[in-house]
Amino acid sequence: MEVPYANLNRIYQESKAELDKAVQDCLDNSWFIKGPKVVEFEQKLSGYCGAPAVGVSSGTSALLLAYECLGLKPGDKIIIPSFTFISTPEMASKLGFEIVWADCNLQNYTIDTHHLEKLLAKHKDIKAIVGVDIFGHTCDWDTIKDIAGNIPVVQDAAQSFGGKYKGKLNGTYNDLTCFSFYPAKNMWCFGDGGAVVGDQSYIDRISMSRDHGRTDKYVHEFLGWNERLDSVQANVLNHMITKIDAHNKDRRRIASVYDKELKIDTVVKTADWCENVYNQYTVRVLDRTTVQNKLKDAGIQTGVMWPLGCHLQPAYNGKDNLKNTEQVTETIMSLPCWPLMTDDEIGYVIEKFNSIV
Repeated sequence: MEVPYANLNRIYQESKAELDKAVQDCLDNSWFIKGPKVVEFEQKLSGYCGAPAVGVSSGTSALLLAYECLGLKPGDKIIIPSFTFISTPEMASKLGFEIVWADCNLQNYTIDTHHLEKLLAKHKDIKAIVGVDIFGHTCDWDTIKDIAGNIPVVQDAAQSFGGKYKGKLNGTYNDLTCFSFYPAKNMWCFGDGGAVVGDQSYIDRISMSRDHGRTDKYVHEFLGWNERLDSVQANVLNHMITKIDAHNKDRRRIASVYDKELKIDTVVKTADWCENVYNQYTVRVLDRTTVQNKLKDAGIQTGVMWPLGCHLQPAYNGKDNLKNTEQVTETIMSLPCWPLMTDDEIGYVIEKFNSIV
């Protein structure tokens, strides 16, 4: 049996007629940049999250525009966890901010709030804090905001669309929440796409900034960017947003079976305040390369997200001692966990994994 790490085609086939029509409608009507389908998606997203929303070109641009609207200056310090995809710190660096690296915890790999407290005690001039929801599990946002006080907080929710924190849907409880709709995410489109959800004043600013700071076709109030969400991607998302709850429920179904049947105790420990949406189902294994190769020989694809903390990437070459991050990156591995996996596929992964580990 072959079990891929992800199976986008199966999800596409489930909604082929609707998705093909979504693309064709844009072609037939020459809806490419901005237009009614982008507005429709922003309205649907706002309705889903219960907060103002703006579509942008990617999750990376969502972070860029969210950081920018905080009004920070080059050289200002911003706390960012090292255990994340590079775009989280990358956009802060591109704006000239100084990154103070935070460690992750070992339960769900989100920001270690004890380390966050220590960083704020050491650095009295922190201007913003970024928390990253990891593999579908939210940060402990109330604790982060209690520690932060008046310091603005940005939620990188690229991997947690549709999840909940203390019963509240992600995108409803922070001033700035950034989503990605890259095809590896819980809700995805046919390329890059993203959004920012949050306080109306921020959303108004980002709506202009993503489109060259314009107020009219050739009137530009300030210097912005070209980070608009394409109409084709927006219309794909107009359908995918109707499927997200079912897809996330299916991810939880698979994860619950893994939790019960996998003979390993290094699975993510989902906190009781989190409704996990399992963008990845991860375990930690000591001899990762051997385990991956044996699973590959059995026809099972796996992933490593991420093999290196951002602070140790060549682009940063940091010297921080982040013990948890370094331990996790050396041992983390993701198993197939995607909507519409069959019971036979799930059982095969469990059988082969247990026989190896």
